[in-house]
Amino acid sequence: MKVTLTRKATPQEIINLGWEVLTKEMGPLDATRFWMYVTRGEGDSVLGFKRMWKGKSVEEIHQEILKAKENGEI
Repeated sequence: MKVTLTRKATPQEIINLGWEVLTKEMGPLDATRFWMYVTRGEGDSVLGFKRMWKGKSVEEIHQEILKAKENGEI
């Protein structure tokens, strides 16, 4: 999704674009950690994580966690 200057982006579009950039540059694990740090104590974290992991199966998330553990990232 590319937001252009010809129209105002919706809050959800900005969130989605931000998440795309974070996961592309940082990977899903560090992007999730970043999101947890900057949103600590605010809002509904379950909804936030559902949004962040949207489109991934539980197995895909599980495999990423196992890989991160194996690599000493967590």
